[in-house]
Amino acid sequence: MRSMTNSSKYLTLLAVAEAGSLTAAAELSGYTQSGVSHIIADLEAECGFPLVQRGKSGSRLTRDGEKLIEPIRALVRAQEQLASAIDEINGLRSGVVRVGMFSSVAVHWAPELIESFTARYPNIQVELFSGLYQEIEEKVLSEELDCGFLTKRTKRDLSFTELARDRLLAVLPAGHPLSELPALPVKLIEKEDFIIPGEGSNYDIGEIFRAFRITPRVKYALSDDYAALSMAERGLGVTILPELILKGRAEGVSKKELDPPQRRTIGLVTRPNRTVSPAAKAFMDFVGEFAAGR
Repeated sequence: MRSMTNSSKYLTLLAVAEAGSLTAAAELSGYTQSGVSHIIADLEAECGFPLVQRGKSGSRLTRDGEKLIEPIRALVRAQEQLASAIDEINGLRSGVVRVGMFSSVAVHWAPELIESFTARYPNIQVELFSGLYQEIEEKVLSEELDCGFLTKRTKRDLSFTELARDRLLAVLPAGHPLSELPALPVKLIEKEDFIIPGEGSNYDIGEIFRAFRITPRVKYALSDDYAALSMAERGLGVTILPELILKGRAEGVSKKELDPPQRRTIGLVTRPNRTVSPAAKAFMDFVGEFAAGR
């Protein structure tokens, strides 16, 4: 027997079995009588034997047709269950989304973002990974993560959706002579002891150095942005940090706009040419709304 893939054909045969005539089956199924006859003929051609015996008093299944009714009912139920499961996912009543975040997003966006998302989609589980840019890149590419927050300076071939722009500011110890300037010329950075922070040392900040041909006088290289901020507070050097990092945590330093001004672009990345799950798409759409409202 050749494969029958159209479930509407099975439902039509069930309607004939229940109604006892092609006319009544047509009324039940929403087809014309000729339409029902055509469907039954198609099924019989696929099966290779008659399914319906037509007579003056109506239509009934042949003995062979009766043998197929229970398997067809079971198949229709299974298809309905499959459709229900698909609808449940597409309806976003369940699912898991795995998300990578770098530190400033994890600290300043994640609590409110996850709380709001969970309130809207209580049965979608969000699994968070906090790490450095390179770690997030690798985990998205290996499909350990569905999506990740990164900046546009990502080194990998990833699909990038812009969310927000964040100023990059010079951070000087309080009382530093350069803190008197209205803005810090970028080229002056190479004359100071520099603290390389964790976020984007080879990405956004490195791009500034390359663009202006700066060779920083690196005093310390750290894997954590907040540690770099603490070092600057102690007067151990100057650094460049995203404004998002500095929110509510920069009382002991002087923050200066760079001249010319510099910004990083925060966005969501996914593996290129890969369709994300409905749960991941819901999360990404929600993040877009969240970022637009900030």
